[in-house]
Amino acid sequence: MIAVVVLLVTFGAVQVNEAKAATERNITLYGSRYGSLAGWGFTAASISSPGPTITVEQGDIINLTLVSSDGHTHHFFVSYSNQSSPGTGDPQSSDFSGTLNYAFTVTSTVGTYRYACIYHPDVMWGYLQVVPTGTIPEFQPLVALSLLVAATFATAFIYKRKHQT
Repeated sequence: MIAVVVLLVTFGAVQVNEAKAATERNITLYGSRYGSLAGWGFTAASISSPGPTITVEQGDIINLTLVSSDGHTHHFFVSYSNQSSPGTGDPQSSDFSGTLNYAFTVTSTVGTYRYACIYHPDVMWGYLQVVPTGTIPEFQPLVALSLLVAATFATAFIYKRKHQT
């Protein structure tokens, strides 16, 4: 019976990975070009250079909220060729000096890519890591736990029926 449970849990996790559609990920980045808080950060107090590594899965949709912490004009981009400026087809926002919402779909090619501000790429940069679909555990533990609970109840039910006679 344990082997059946292991197979069910493994099969359930594999099915989730294969059938998983692109995930929408909401990310906020604060940017500044000045002083000790130059770079990007997930909060205004955590700005650093390089900025935080953003890990996403292939083809995810990124809903990016960009905030200029210093009030200056910035322009976010991802370079899929890891350059200090965007190439043709690379995701890039419009200019912003306050708050801007920008959405883009991540490449389907696994790898680590540079993101930056087009105006301040020397201090406002970081990495976007694209991992294979199903790598970031989201609902997989929940599915595995559900299958384990269901198998436990089934085992208990079968055990109880066998021992009632």
